[in-house]
Amino acid sequence: MSTAAHDDVTEPDVPGSAAPSVSPPDADQRLRPYHWLVMVLGVLGYATIAADAAIFPTSYPVIAADLGFGLDTVSHIYALGFFTCGIVAMFAIGPLSDRFGRKPTFVFAVVICAAFTILTGTAWGAWSFAILRAVATVGYVAWGLAAVLIAESVPAKHRGWMTGAIPVGWALGFGLSAVVSGQLATSLGWRSVFWIVGALPLVFAVASHFLIRETPHFTDLKHARRTGRSDLGVDVSKANAGFFAQLVAPDIRRRTFGVSLFFLFIVQQYAVGSYYGLSYLADKGLDFASSNTAIAASSWIGIGTILASGFLTRSRGSHYSLTAVAVLGALVGLGMALFSTPDTVFWWFVAYVLISLGLWGGASNFLQEAFPTRVRGTGGAWGSGVLWCGYGITALTVTPLLSVLSWDVVLILFGVVFPMIALIGLWMVPRPPKVAANLEDIIS
Repeated sequence: MSTAAHDDVTEPDVPGSAAPSVSPPDADQRLRPYHWLVMVLGVLGYATIAADAAIFPTSYPVIAADLGFGLDTVSHIYALGFFTCGIVAMFAIGPLSDRFGRKPTFVFAVVICAAFTILTGTAWGAWSFAILRAVATVGYVAWGLAAVLIAESVPAKHRGWMTGAIPVGWALGFGLSAVVSGQLATSLGWRSVFWIVGALPLVFAVASHFLIRETPHFTDLKHARRTGRSDLGVDVSKANAGFFAQLVAPDIRRRTFGVSLFFLFIVQQYAVGSYYGLSYLADKGLDFASSNTAIAASSWIGIGTILASGFLTRSRGSHYSLTAVAVLGALVGLGMALFSTPDTVFWWFVAYVLISLGLWGGASNFLQEAFPTRVRGTGGAWGSGVLWCGYGITALTVTPLLSVLSWDVVLILFGVVFPMIALIGLWMVPRPPKVAANLEDIIS
């Protein structure tokens, strides 16, 4: 791969040598082939992770019947996986990416997901299935890691929409699993679906290893830690502090709290439709095949919403795009709860999910702009971890709530009320000095 295709950083091997050569941030905002390569591999790599994430939600009736457990156990398996992913992301994956690099941590996460998804196909009972799924979900942090890779590799002018394209992978992968599960889980058996889909991330892990370079920002950070010199304005005295100490330091703790509040509550809007879509639509009278068709259709059509949100982020910034999508999603969710009928719920559901998918078109860029380079990996993984813990809270609360509330009331709570709380956290995080600001100019 030619280095001319990318404003890369070449770090000397000898400690104490001259600082690495880094192109001035505004020197060249043109898209190069390497920028497209990083984005495509990030999107497709995350698509394989999303396909894995969707296997269980789109085939659990078949799995539950075979292994002998009910919806309560399904919710507990969801929760175990989400909390495992969230906690590992918050306390391990983030510091690893800030210490060893964005690229190796990304590849590691994808491989973990692939290996344990394949092993899940050998599960012999509910407990073995739950444990193997829990370890596999650690790989879901690839969303945040892919965002860091892209954000720190592409020109600032294009960061918003290129990081915003990552969730296109989620829509592609989730829709693919819905189709595969609907067609193969009942014919070839659910185990074959896990083996087939589980092998996909390995392909992109290998491709990423050979085709993607470490980001210029991390290379500069690594050199700054060794020599005390940085071309990108890293505050070395702060960079040498502990990662979590930096997150709660006076200059960053407001950002950390705002990011945590936003991701903890915004995820409910999408999670209740995607992970409990089969249950909700069954309650409304749709059969298994039609429900999976609705999930696949909303996921794939939602690609347009994700891209639109990403381009709105480029022109208006993450704060405005995320606010617009959250409010629109809440209005559609309210309409679905109050006005849908058995004849119209299919289309209400498609509209709700494809709009809530748009949240992720702005969320990736928001997370990258919230933290400086010296702690971006830890901060990004923290936000991603809180997001997955939010999924876990959804998994633990939906089933108990349904025992005392109707599906429509639960939908209003998760799809309308919680997103409005999330917006408080969003606007607690200071906006960048300008739209598409260089990462190193946002906060030192």
